[in-house]
Amino acid sequence: MKPKPEVVVLACTQAVPQPSALRQALQEVGLSGHIIQEPCSSKVEAFHLLRILAKGADLVWVVGCPEQYCQLAEGSTRMGFRVAHAQSYLAELGLETARLGFSRVAAGNPEGLAAVAAEIQQRRKDLPPNPARPRPAA
Repeated sequence: MKPKPEVVVLACTQAVPQPSALRQALQEVGLSGHIIQEPCSSKVEAFHLLRILAKGADLVWVVGCPEQYCQLAEGSTRMGFRVAHAQSYLAELGLETARLGFSRVAAGNPEGLAAVAAEIQQRRKDLPPNPARPRPAA
């Protein structure tokens, strides 16, 4: 039996004030994912992303605000640096850096959420299952 892909999205509460809207956008492209609300995308550390992957998620995505709307002025910029830093660790381990990604979307932008969901779906489709995913007992 083929394992079901797992997608985890860490979403800034300013960019995605209603996680149900993002959940709906993901469902419309055929994905079900776990959405974790964060006070700001800058609060997501590289080790958080790597830990989620180590627990078996196929793809981890961070959604933050556009830089000009970021409440913490540099939060969205930090998010980009941290995702890139975590991707460099994946590359060192020989894993696909595409397992981590990020997007910026303004609050109240359903088209933006739909575009994020489509990008996540495309990326997930291109990836094999996570080799760190626990295997079911035989």
